[in-house]
Amino acid sequence: MGVALLLFVGLFAFTFWLESKIENMVAKQSNGVYRLQLYGLETSPFLGSLSVDSLSLAPDYKRWEELNGKGQQVPRTLLDLRTNGISMRRLSYAKVLFSQDVVLDELAVQQPNMVMTVMRQDTTTTHKPLHETLKGFMNGLAIGKIDVNQASLHYRSGAQSDTMLSVQRFLLTVTDFKLNSASFHAKDRAYYAQKYEVQATDASFLLPDGLYKATTDSLFVNSVTGEIIVKKIQLNPLVGPAALARAKGEAVTHQELKVEQVACKGMDFGKHSRSNEVRIKYVLVQTPSLIAFKDKQHFNIKGKKPMPHEMVQSIKTPFLIDSLELKNGYARYAELVPEAAERGHITFHKLNAVATNISNIPEQISMEKPAVIKASTMVMDRAKLEVTARIPLLHKNGYHTLEGTIGEANLQMLNPILIPTAFVRMESGQVRSGSFKAELNDSEANGNLTLLYSNLKIDLLTKGSGGEQGLGKNVLSFLANTVAIKDANPSEGEKPRIGTIMVNRDPQRSFLSYWKDCISSGFLSSMGLKGMAKGNI
Repeated sequence: MGVALLLFVGLFAFTFWLESKIENMVAKQSNGVYRLQLYGLETSPFLGSLSVDSLSLAPDYKRWEELNGKGQQVPRTLLDLRTNGISMRRLSYAKVLFSQDVVLDELAVQQPNMVMTVMRQDTTTTHKPLHETLKGFMNGLAIGKIDVNQASLHYRSGAQSDTMLSVQRFLLTVTDFKLNSASFHAKDRAYYAQKYEVQATDASFLLPDGLYKATTDSLFVNSVTGEIIVKKIQLNPLVGPAALARAKGEAVTHQELKVEQVACKGMDFGKHSRSNEVRIKYVLVQTPSLIAFKDKQHFNIKGKKPMPHEMVQSIKTPFLIDSLELKNGYARYAELVPEAAERGHITFHKLNAVATNISNIPEQISMEKPAVIKASTMVMDRAKLEVTARIPLLHKNGYHTLEGTIGEANLQMLNPILIPTAFVRMESGQVRSGSFKAELNDSEANGNLTLLYSNLKIDLLTKGSGGEQGLGKNVLSFLANTVAIKDANPSEGEKPRIGTIMVNRDPQRSFLSYWKDCISSGFLSSMGLKGMAKGNI
């Protein structure tokens, strides 16, 4: 009985001493930036187990500011952590106490709530691996299995800012984690472990401008299979079109996006963990839907819109996506132009595309090995359009090529976009088929388009009339249809005319508008309106 009592008192004293030592060690090694509090600590040195009922790791933001102001080394990101139960199995107490490598079989954490705060932006060009930067007992840490259950994560930029990233619930399983050099360089590992698996729900991300919020229902990640699956994605503006334009100080596109699922396969997590490269074999974007609107009547367009080359070249992280497939998409674009009485719109149904060799790695992209995009869609759900773009993404002058085909169409289907934005109405016109080919760069495009059509008649409308013709426009329409416009291609007794594509790029418009201008230019040229075609009217 006396021995049992002695052991009990000794264990109690050891537990109290260990709790104090761990808390003091954290404060000392963090130079006062962190304060650790353990509640309900229970230990069993003989079995190598340790558990706590709850834990609190709180950063001192004022202390961080003080040390940073003195030029002392402080972490760029601070973590505020609160948990329920934590348990460790097969822990070597001796190694912990004498600051040697910490080794344990299993770590289980229940309901941790993590708030990560970026205290300063990362301005370094090169980064050391984690095992080279850590000091103290964390260096050399080895854990056989880590289970994190019912966790939540919040990420923000600055101690006073709003949360940028929030994950309400996630589960994390890590297998065979070893924080050392050999584990870092091992080809069968990623981020020091043999395997990571994450299952998360109810995630949201506030874009840096604070004007859009992205949400998703669920997320799954497996570092061994290279899978990333994100379901039910939405991107929603937090303000209306006018407020968005005022916030940006120019006419901008107000967008609402929904995607049923994005699935990545063959993500090389090991490559990313060792060299910060992103390499993915295949990405599937399933059933995306985009609703977009731009107000050009009340707001001016400013600034230069990037070409695909510029977008890719601006990404600092080396990346390669072997293949990206978009299935069964839908897009609706509307705009309000100066002097228009209403919005014009155009829709793209059954949008499918495959893009290959998307990369900013010089060894991967060249004139001989460009990125290739093959897309097809039903314009206004009536006319089939197929386009192939070959884009050497690292070309300095934005060089790329376009070619494609146009299916049967009644041109009156374009009136919802032409009447309110171009003040032109297609009275009649039937397209049998068409094909086009063009070479483009940052400033101009040249090529040809052959469009076979018949019974073409147009009306020129008065601006701001909502589709009405004034007397002058009526006369001009008559002259255009009888004198200038070729009402058919081919004309009777002639070979099909080949329209010329000649476009001067407007850098304030998107590259998609640039591509559209190429088709419009060729069509106007086929109609006999070469002057209008060259002027992008």
